Amino acid sequence: MKTRNFLIAAILTAAAATSAFAALSPAKADWGKGPAQYIMTAEEKAAWKNLQTDAAADEFIALFWARRDPTPATPRNEFHEDFDARVKTADAQFSHGRTKGSMTDPGRMLIVFGGPSLPVKQITTQAASQPNSGDDHSAGAGNFGDSGGSADQIWIYEGDLAQKLFGVPRLEVKFHDQFRSGDFRLATPSVDPQSNAAQKMVASFITQPGLTKVPTYDTPQTAVAAKPAAPAAPVAGIKTPALEAALADAKAGKASNKGAALAYAEFVSPAGDPFVPVAVYVPSSANIAADGADTIFGAVEDASGTRVTAFEEPAKLTASRTDYFVDKSLTLQPGKYTAIVGLAKGGQPVLVTSGPIEVTGPTKESVGTSRLILSDNVYELGTAEPPKSPFAFGKLKIVPKGNLTFKNSDELNYFVEINNPGIDTATNLPKLQFKLDLTGGPDKKTISAPLTDAAPLPLTGVPGPGHYAILSTIPLAEVKPALKAGDYTLKMKIVDVVSKQSYTVEQSFKVGG
Repeated sequence: MKTRNFLIAAILTAAAATSAFAALSPAKADWGKGPAQYIMTAEEKAAWKNLQTDAAADEFIALFWARRDPTPATPRNEFHEDFDARVKTADAQFSHGRTKGSMTDPGRMLIVFGGPSLPVKQITTQAASQPNSGDDHSAGAGNFGDSGGSADQIWIYEGDLAQKLFGVPRLEVKFHDQFRSGDFRLATPSVDPQSNAAQKMVASFITQPGLTKVPTYDTPQTAVAAKPAAPAAPVAGIKTPALEAALADAKAGKASNKGAALAYAEFVSPAGDPFVPVAVYVPSSANIAADGADTIFGAVEDASGTRVTAFEEPAKLTASRTDYFVDKSLTLQPGKYTAIVGLAKGGQPVLVTSGPIEVTGPTKESVGTSRLILSDNVYELGTAEPPKSPFAFGKLKIVPKGNLTFKNSDELNYFVEINNPGIDTATNLPKLQFKLDLTGGPDKKTISAPLTDAAPLPLTGVPGPGHYAILSTIPLAEVKPALKAGDYTLKMKIVDVVSKQSYTVEQSFKVGG
């Protein structure tokens, strides 16, 4: 281990073309004094101190990030992007006086370990000259609160997150502000920069410990100025003749869907890329085995019947309670389409289903909501999914109920994304309220729930401007009187208290007998 560490230090130091009379510029020297120092190993810190030229510093920095790149075969470095996002959040949350938030103890904690599992506890110590406004104020989930006036902050990590980061089921991290100036100092030694937990975390960031040279990639073609979107050229995309024939049969109404149904939505990735996730829902009544499909294929046609995209790729059925699903993400321009999607086994079609898709073209800056998604299966994934994964937000997975048919014993989960709601400056979170109306059944009655405060879920994982979600559940077994078999509509009114806007989304569904 010592030999390997010495070699790494030598490699990083070798990036310096040393000169006895050279020195780093202030801008380059500041990089090593900034947030990057939190995630440097001891060997890297020693190597950085030996650098003498800006050119050597540039080589060091490039290699520093490359060693932490989780996807070295691509030009994109997701770790670097996440690091920059955490620094930005820390600066927004913890800055006081002339000190940037990323250079405070809470900022370092956020950058190295990420945010806590539970809302931050702020414990205010009453000053003799000031009235007490309360002893314990809980900020919104994921929010780090307003530093002014607080003597202590408690960050609570628990469950799988605490076990992964610290090897314990629960850990409380305390920050103390001695003079109530907003300058919170770490008061939990077990997570200080020299702690085993911090050193393990820093080491875990390095995915390519033996890397000695920054990877290079083919130079991309020069970008051409954007032009107004033109109709997409026809696309083939299907390699297997039997699958192309199945799409033609489905278009002519001759193919069997075996009860399968198509669900879709529209989302925007944290980087601002719009995408359309689609899911093929396969009910147990289709009598398809768990290994009954190895391919998903399909085509999307615009309103004129022109094929704009097609695909044929490996896929596996994923169990969802008693049913199955296969999903993928598409990129489509705004417009109205028909999607025809099927599953195949050994080059032969198993089923084909179709449905309309309407794309409005949301952007990173758009204000509004997504479609209302209904599901009987929402669960936590073992690892966070990459951006643009279908119906996945970090570790959160939503499985749309494609046939929109529920039993009275089901949990009816509802999910909607709210794009760029107004942000409350006191909490750095939106203030959202919602009201539900459930209408339908043989007697067409309406069951209403009163206007309720929502607990907005930041889809980027950190508070601040951006995209949020409301996710909750109606346990149908607890609805009294029990819902009778029939058609229903769930209507949701969302009120953005800060921006003083409201939105209404709704989705029809069935309750089976």
